[in-house]
Amino acid sequence: MVELYLRSPLGHRAHDLERLEAVEIAHLAQISVRCSEADAARLRLPIEPNSVGGNMERGSLWLGPDDWLMVGLPGTAPALIEEMESSLAGTHHAVVDVSANRAVIELRGASRHALLATGCSVDLEPAGGWTSGRCAQTLFARVPVLLQEMDAATRLFVRPSFANYVVDRLLSAAAIG
Repeated sequence: MVELYLRSPLGHRAHDLERLEAVEIAHLAQISVRCSEADAARLRLPIEPNSVGGNMERGSLWLGPDDWLMVGLPGTAPALIEEMESSLAGTHHAVVDVSANRAVIELRGASRHALLATGCSVDLEPAGGWTSGRCAQTLFARVPVLLQEMDAATRLFVRPSFANYVVDRLLSAAAIG
């Protein structure tokens, strides 16, 4: 029997994240779902560009016309995959576990939008439409990221290989690094 050991990409940076009023959401289930818009609508995936459906125990982010990221609590990836595969049986689709593809930082401070604006060109002002239930793929300090706005928090999905750099950049922008 092979024993699996999960290691968080930012577990060693908990103190730095705390200084940013942030936490790492370690081992979040992340499932890539590719299917037609009609199938997505049937499955109640969001079909409006840059929108989020569901809740934080189980949600889905619109990434493109036929591309969604489902997120769920740690350990739920196998059940999400099984459900999606069953629901999409007989259709042209792809369902892939990409949980290890992105580290997730949840910024919770009141200044999180200003902090992100130091390295991101997306308008993160509520008046501009950036409100809870929105998501966007963009660059932060030249690093590809996925942003998800929630009530009182913003999630930043980033490849693990860039996660330390992003934390360092956020600390520098906050002038506490």
